[in-house]
Amino acid sequence: MKKWILRSSLLLVVVLIVVFVFFVYPKLPIINGFAAKRACSCLYVGDREINAVEQEELGAFPQNLATVEVDSKNKTVSATTFGLHKMTSVFRPGLGCKLVIGEDDYKTAHVPLLKRQASEKSQVETDSIILSTGMTQQKLAKLNLALEEAFDSGEAWKKKTRAMLVQYKGVTLAEKYRAPHDKDTPFLGWSMTKSVCNILVGILLKEGKLDLQQDNLFPEWAGDERRNITLDNLMRMNSGLEWNEAYGSVSQVTEMLFLEESAAEYARASSYESAPGDVWEYSSGTTNLIGRLIKNSFDKEEDYYDFPSRALFDKLEMYSAQIETDEKNEYVMSSYMHATARDWAKLGKLYLDEGIYDGIDTIFTKEWHNYSLTPTSHSEGRYGAQIWLNGDPKDYPSCPADTYKFSGFEGQYVVMIPSVDLVVVRLGLGKDFPFDKVLGMIMEAVE
Repeated sequence: MKKWILRSSLLLVVVLIVVFVFFVYPKLPIINGFAAKRACSCLYVGDREINAVEQEELGAFPQNLATVEVDSKNKTVSATTFGLHKMTSVFRPGLGCKLVIGEDDYKTAHVPLLKRQASEKSQVETDSIILSTGMTQQKLAKLNLALEEAFDSGEAWKKKTRAMLVQYKGVTLAEKYRAPHDKDTPFLGWSMTKSVCNILVGILLKEGKLDLQQDNLFPEWAGDERRNITLDNLMRMNSGLEWNEAYGSVSQVTEMLFLEESAAEYARASSYESAPGDVWEYSSGTTNLIGRLIKNSFDKEEDYYDFPSRALFDKLEMYSAQIETDEKNEYVMSSYMHATARDWAKLGKLYLDEGIYDGIDTIFTKEWHNYSLTPTSHSEGRYGAQIWLNGDPKDYPSCPADTYKFSGFEGQYVVMIPSVDLVVVRLGLGKDFPFDKVLGMIMEAVE
């Protein structure tokens, strides 16, 4: 009996060692990179408390394996797991937090000057809403019920919604936050940043600095089939480049975001898999290639760094907006923009208005708007150009076919419904919440 127990114990130890060596250990640099980067951004861009960050952003397995250390003097955050594979992220004003792989080989040459101010008053008065939109008290009550449906009650933490905002006919009908988040909290949009990249490309096309049909995008592609890939292919994610977008493992996307000095250079090395246009495949690497083309369109480095604020954020008075960089100090266009719920809503409204801001300023053209919302072949009608569509099958059966959205990891959404002139913003963690039901309740309230 004792021998059996001893052998079973030894076998269990061997199994645990094998699991650690082959399944856990390879993920440690990515776990630590995620923890260091996420904690740094939450602290110094989102103005959060480290205890709350550890409980929420880093509270689930395997992120909770990491031990986080904050150096408030130098504004760095480091993370290790079992004392192994230390990763460090450093904050720079104007550029956010970046992961440093080994030594910091790339010093910042120019820091964009970001305007900052607190949001305006919390909400439009009820009388003003009724006057400007035709909403009734009864419908506003229904709307508030919809927002309550999206949030956890009391101490529960299942739906994990932190912010919801509903804008109808350009008027904010309702917004709700889970404390300590509020109207001035910048939220990471993750892949909603891709849709911001779309807008920046639209601006550069309007200025004549980019061309959708341009090919031979990078000198490194000149000698193989990749030379035939166009900017249009990158925008629609049908370039034919091989890519793995799995976040729960060691994959191209996790290596690019958490192990590489340059996201664009890592993505540029992707191999040719199929002819451009033949296959649709979602790829964060593709968006960072677009980001490199954006950078290459400028002669001066400072013009590149100032571009998002000069051409978009300042014009829309999006004073909370900030895109972070990789170690090489290039904007990570796939994943790393922060903004308040109100500022995310401004981007949604800009798209509803087909690129016209405040009835005067043309940020991007109607042609670009129409191009971006045209379904990409082989995407089942679910994807345009860095923007998600309500294709077939519908993501939101409760919403009309013209619905589209900016969409990010862990349930970040800006949903636009042109036929109703509606923008809905949801920001939080996880996807375990009844969003289609909530959208249906909102639709019922405004229609």
